Amino acid sequence: MKAVCALVLASAATVTATIGFCNDKDASCAAWVADGECEGDNAEHVKNICPHSCGVCSLMCSDREDACGAWAKEGECTKSPDYMHKECPTSCGLCAPKCADLHTDCAAWKKEGQCTENAGFMNLHCPVTCGVCHGACKDIHNDCPGWAKDGECQSNPGHTLKNCPVSCGVGVCKSGPGNCADTNTTACAIWALDDQCLSNPAHMHAECAATCGVCSTVCENKSDDCLNWATEGHCESNPEGMLTLCPQACGVCQQLEQFYRTANGDSKDEL
Repeated sequence: MKAVCALVLASAATVTATIGFCNDKDASCAAWVADGECEGDNAEHVKNICPHSCGVCSLMCSDREDACGAWAKEGECTKSPDYMHKECPTSCGLCAPKCADLHTDCAAWKKEGQCTENAGFMNLHCPVTCGVCHGACKDIHNDCPGWAKDGECQSNPGHTLKNCPVSCGVGVCKSGPGNCADTNTTACAIWALDDQCLSNPAHMHAECAATCGVCSTVCENKSDDCLNWATEGHCESNPEGMLTLCPQACGVCQQLEQFYRTANGDSKDEL
C-alpha cells in the first residue's frame, strides 16, 4: 500500500470538486418560504427541513473551520445551530460533499481488507469502494425548489428531472438516502444506447437514475441518529461501523474536503 501513495496522490488531481450539495428535504419548501415560514412560529422546524430555501446553507457549500469535525462530535451542531450550520454545514449533516475513488486498485485493496486495516488512507483515496460515499439524489441547481413549484418538472422534464431530482420527487429519490440506482442495470444500459434518457426522461430518470446521471456520489450520514451517536463517542469506540455509516458526524467528510483541496491546491470555497 505505501508504495502506491505517491501514485494515488497524483491521481487526486482528477477530482476537482471540494464542495457539496445543501438540499431541502421536502418538495413543499419553496411554497413554505413564500409564505414566510422560515421566520414564523415554526421557523426552527422549517429551517431544518428546508436549509437551502431558508438560506441556512447555500446549495454549494463546505465547512469553513478546521475544527468543525471536532465541534460536531462535541454536540455543537445542536447547542449552537445558528453558528454551526453556517460555518460547519458538512460536519453538521447539511452539506454532502462530492467524492470519488482515486485509484483503479481500490477494489483489490478492499478484498485485502485494507478498508478496515488501513482506514485512514482508504477512506480518503477509496471512499466509494469502502462505503464512505454512495450514490444519492441531490439537486444540483440553486433554482430547483422554485422550478418545481412553477411546474418545470412536468413542462421541462429533460432538464429539470436530472438537475432537480429531490425537488421534483423523482421516484427513486423517495426511497431514502443512498438508494439512488438503476432498477435494472442491463435494461437501463440498453435503453440509454437508444438515447432514452433524453427522449423519455420521466420514465428513464425514475428507473435508470444512475445511468441517466440523476445520482450524485456524495459523502453523507446514512442515519438520522449519527450526530447523537457521535457525541456519545461511538466514532472512537466503533470506528469500523461509524466511519462509513456516519462519515459527516465523525469528521470523515470534512477530511475529504480538506484532502481534495490540498491535493488540487484549491483555496477554501465560500458558502
